[in-house]
Amino acid sequence: MLPLGGPVHVRKLKPDGSLDFAWDGVVMRCDAEGILLRAEFNVDVVERSFATFRRGDVFFEFYYFEPATPDGPVRYYNVFQISHADGTLKGWYCNLGLPAQLDSGTAQLSYVDLALDVWANPDGSFTVLDEDELEALLEQYPQLENVAQKGRADLIALATSRNLPRWPERAQ
Repeated sequence: MLPLGGPVHVRKLKPDGSLDFAWDGVVMRCDAEGILLRAEFNVDVVERSFATFRRGDVFFEFYYFEPATPDGPVRYYNVFQISHADGTLKGWYCNLGLPAQLDSGTAQLSYVDLALDVWANPDGSFTVLDEDELEALLEQYPQLENVAQKGRADLIALATSRNLPRWPERAQ
């Protein structure tokens, strides 16, 4: 496990294992289930149809590991809670992907991205993104079909139920 406040380097990988993108964050929580990081957006402006991201936007990134027990839930996704630099919530960017892998010795976190994403707004509305990219990926990697469909269903259920992870955590 990594210590609270420590640095971590994130590597988003393609299914063939090649690097797609990388960035740095700070550990907010790390345990056997997963890791929560804080990172800042490091590009001036990225416009999307569903949201605009700007340098300094704050990302709280929730990653999940393979369960320690055979009956534990496998989460084929990660979720980024995104806020303006002033703390105003923009929404959640949810990535379909394989469970994260942590190398504690190098403070490196890696996950394999499976193309499909879900954007969820604070008002509860959401959009499923990149379904065509997922189809193309599954044509190339058919062995990922079951994983991808389970992860997609889980992400849509999370968005529909408005039960996406949040930091700081809401009182129960």
